[in-house]
Amino acid sequence: MAGLNTQYLNYFEEVARSGSITHAASKLHVSQQALSEYIKRLEAHYEITLFNRRPKLHLTHAGELLLAHIKQSIESEDKLSAQFSRIRTHQIGRIRLGITPTRAPIFFPQIFARFNAKHPMVELSLHEDNTPILTKNLVEGKLDFAISLAHTIPHEGVSSDTLLIDRELYFLASPSMLAAHGISARRVPGLIKKGVCLSQIAAIPLILKPATSKIHEQLAHAYRCAGYKPNVIVESSHVFPMLPLCVAGYVGIFVNQTIYRYLNEHYKDIMQAIRALPVQDIPINCDIAVMYNTNAPKPLYFDDFTQVVRDVVAQDCSKRP
Repeated sequence: MAGLNTQYLNYFEEVARSGSITHAASKLHVSQQALSEYIKRLEAHYEITLFNRRPKLHLTHAGELLLAHIKQSIESEDKLSAQFSRIRTHQIGRIRLGITPTRAPIFFPQIFARFNAKHPMVELSLHEDNTPILTKNLVEGKLDFAISLAHTIPHEGVSSDTLLIDRELYFLASPSMLAAHGISARRVPGLIKKGVCLSQIAAIPLILKPATSKIHEQLAHAYRCAGYKPNVIVESSHVFPMLPLCVAGYVGIFVNQTIYRYLNEHYKDIMQAIRALPVQDIPINCDIAVMYNTNAPKPLYFDDFTQVVRDVVAQDCSKRP
């Protein structure tokens, strides 16, 4: 259609509907000669005959195909206009949510269910990655919201609201693993109550977050300050699939209170097979925040989404001991 005046298609449609150059010219307020010329130009553009002129004016097969295409285009345009209208009135839309892999199964199902109940025509898509990548994508406009660690370095145009304070750390390991490193079954009940020191677990093989993770940085820093080197066997952003290794006695794993609560609720069999020891002397910051780009336009349903996120996280907090 390059170089074709789309007005010619309107003229063609009216001629096809009227079945007469004369009647179409009258409705279009153009001369018969001009309208005939427009139809000839259209046929020249497509290099095909669109009308048979005898015994009376009627569409060729090519003309019928063009008329069907025009009708489909009009219907598509009407649908597009209707969609745009619903977007303008915030009836439909999308939210692109970024969240870290470990927190996604904890919070996203509830967020989706609650928000979908309020706005069933708004698409909610999930993007999982570590906090630095989520922040970068938020700044670049690839995400609308991100749920991640609250102590991320702020960026211009990005606001962050802390939703949850999480400073408690637990070390999960099997009884056999603990016993192999000098923590007998007899001592475990006392350590569950009062906590364990890093010196008591420093040599135990670990599953740890990748080095790009803020949690990895905090734990590695704690080990360095105490004069130890973490014995990292596996690096993984996905805690839950790694739990069988913990149960089997191959590794230990650090989890914050949010994950610990989730494990107790959803992985009861696994939690019965391992021991969770509060860690006394590793300062940790796993506070959770919701971040959003203040430079991007916000439909009305964005406020509802933010409130849903707050409600879901608040409900999680209320379940804690």
